[in-house]
Amino acid sequence: MSTAEPRSIVAILLIAFGLTARYVTEPPVLKRRGVDVVGVSLVGVTLLTLVHGVAEAENGISRLHAWLPLVISAVAGVLFVLRERRTPEPVLDLSLFRSGPFAVAALASLTLNFLVAGFGFALGQFGSVTLSLSPRTIGLLFLPGTLAIAVAVILAGRLIGKYTPRPVLITGLLVMVAGGLLMAATASPTMALWIVVLAIWLTDLGSLVASSAVAETILSHAPRGKSGAVAAVQPAFGMTGYALGPAVYLLLLSLFFQRQWLDDADARGLSVTEAKEAVDAARSAMAHSPGTAGYDPNLLRQSGLDLGLDFTNGLRLTMLVVSLLPLALAVAAYLLMPRRTRTAP
Repeated sequence: MSTAEPRSIVAILLIAFGLTARYVTEPPVLKRRGVDVVGVSLVGVTLLTLVHGVAEAENGISRLHAWLPLVISAVAGVLFVLRERRTPEPVLDLSLFRSGPFAVAALASLTLNFLVAGFGFALGQFGSVTLSLSPRTIGLLFLPGTLAIAVAVILAGRLIGKYTPRPVLITGLLVMVAGGLLMAATASPTMALWIVVLAIWLTDLGSLVASSAVAETILSHAPRGKSGAVAAVQPAFGMTGYALGPAVYLLLLSLFFQRQWLDDADARGLSVTEAKEAVDAARSAMAHSPGTAGYDPNLLRQSGLDLGLDFTNGLRLTMLVVSLLPLALAVAAYLLMPRRTRTAP
């Protein structure tokens, strides 16, 4: 499992924040004040070190390479908040988060992209390691249902105008929960591909439907003349989630997979050392044979472990845990976002 992908996404995120600061946050009459370079830099340091620390935590949170970036990220985040509260032209207007609906929508934007990016990464790992699928086949799994999703997004836009963003956002989040729970309940080394396609379809459908409600909610909080700055919150938080998703999924997969093969070894009477050697050998065999998907069956028989099943169980636990995020947001949206108001006769 490579950590290169989660870290490389941060570069795109930094570019997005830079463009936001340059072209959006400054009203035309104040352009001469320049970009809040310090604020943008603090955002970059916070996110870069956070993703790096989470990725390194796979090898142990007590290692210097893991906890030091996380500490730097926390310090930079605090400094960013303090600066944004004092500067006259902040990169991000923190007062917007005093509104419950706005805060829910911003967090939803982060969560949607977090789940989509993380699920795609986890599916790539599971498809190649356990299901022995080629990268091309894994990519094709995302195609079915695309037209239906496009129609659903158009319908969601119309429903927002009729019923407010609240029910549309809740529906989208619950559809994503259904996709995650489907994988958590049915994942197996021999699972049917149509179930994988259905889980992908539910995740993508829920994400895009909820995104429509997120955009409407965020824009509705834009003060006069500040619509561009407020609208930039959605892609900024979305890219943050997109950067964190693969790193966090990788960490969870690694932790749960390790727990599973340790339990597997204990049930079979193998020592931790023997089990670790078998896992390392299997990983090494895959690294030296990138064109071959799946673990070597002969190697599995020699080790006495069922690593394919262990990895699958790790994926199921990962999907179960991350499914709590959209569920919690759906509850928050139900409680904090305004209901449909009755029009006067």
